[in-house]
Amino acid sequence: MEKEIKCSLDEHKKIDAIIYCPECRIYMCNKCNKTHSSFIKTHHPYQLNKDKDFFTGFCQEKNHINKLEYFCKNHNKLCCLNCIAKIDEDSNGQHKDCDICSVKDIKDEKKNKLIDNLKYLEELENNFNDTLNELKDILKKIEKDEEELKSEVQKIFTKIRNTINEREDELLLDISNLYNEKKNLNEEIINKQEKLPKTIKLSLKKGKSINKEWNNDNLNLYINDCIIIENNIKTINELNEKINECKNNEKKKIKFKPKEGSLNIFLEKILTFGNIYYDFYKFKECPFNLKEERKYKVTGENKNILTKTGTEGYWMGTICENELDKSIEEHKWKIKILNSQNKYIMVGIAPIDFDINKSTYNVCGWYYYCCDSTLYSGPPHNYSNRNSGLNIANNDEIIIIMNMNKRTLKFIINNEDKGDSYNNIPIDKPLFPAVLLNTKNDSVEII
Repeated sequence: MEKEIKCSLDEHKKIDAIIYCPECRIYMCNKCNKTHSSFIKTHHPYQLNKDKDFFTGFCQEKNHINKLEYFCKNHNKLCCLNCIAKIDEDSNGQHKDCDICSVKDIKDEKKNKLIDNLKYLEELENNFNDTLNELKDILKKIEKDEEELKSEVQKIFTKIRNTINEREDELLLDISNLYNEKKNLNEEIINKQEKLPKTIKLSLKKGKSINKEWNNDNLNLYINDCIIIENNIKTINELNEKINECKNNEKKKIKFKPKEGSLNIFLEKILTFGNIYYDFYKFKECPFNLKEERKYKVTGENKNILTKTGTEGYWMGTICENELDKSIEEHKWKIKILNSQNKYIMVGIAPIDFDINKSTYNVCGWYYYCCDSTLYSGPPHNYSNRNSGLNIANNDEIIIIMNMNKRTLKFIINNEDKGDSYNNIPIDKPLFPAVLLNTKNDSVEII
């Protein structure tokens, strides 16, 4: 639509038009509109908005002068005789190969769709504030996490400030870049989300109006409005997908930790010190001198899939490469059962002197036994076949939480949390996530 539209009356051709009448097919200034509305009560004039297209009832394609009397099911669009012409020339026939029907044939479907959309819009309107507040809370948490992470970086670099100022600046910039991506996504979604109430309310108002006044005389007008409402809902759903993406990304925790031993040889390995990373656990590779019945293999891009390959009927156990850092209050990981015949699988934690060749699970570690949902452990608990109160099914995932401050260990299965399974776990020795398998080809993944 042109930016400047003038009145169709010759005497007023220099005056800006504010109204369009689709029945008369004329543009009107304020004075003409008063005269028109005084004498003609049955027409449906439109208020012109110079920033948006408006519905005239006639096809807007180039050289098309027909009314919009047909509907294209393929493109969800109103069209005219020229649009559905079989001869594809002079801008005709854009929909010649589409599924076409009369607007009257589609009215019931659009009416039912409108009713569904009204219900959906009402739900969106009711839930809008909760969703917006949730997004704002996520943004606040991201900003808080960013500040905490920067603080940890600064504490470490303060000890060796004279030699690592440049590296510190690089790391802080890396952190900002990581969080800017998160913050920008959240701010963009929040900005769009804050504009939704107006769109929802306008769509609801328009939808309720045409739902109430629905008749065949203005069918093409109503169907066009229905299409606008459907497009608005499509935009809202696309935004909801971004919201879900935002929520999932928020769960990824970024940590800062110097590489083991790098402080002692810092001047030689300054470029490798202080990496920013997403934390994950890796299983230790099978040692070459392991007894045959204890053999296993580690696979997966992150060395996080463990499979027993040794003799049937012997327990095989291993620990992860990553020690549970005592400076971090709570460690949380998940064990997913990929393959198991009888669930002869134990998951939990073990000390650094865990002996893989002996696999003395009952005296060296703290475990949940998947087969009968019991607890097994060594001192100071000495549990053997103790009831855990938790039940596991095939292909379930087991969430394991170790609190280093409280020295507690718990297991969560199918969102069922029975509280701490172990208390007062000794932390004088380094502790590691651990897994034991008994049946050949049983396999688990640590997440």
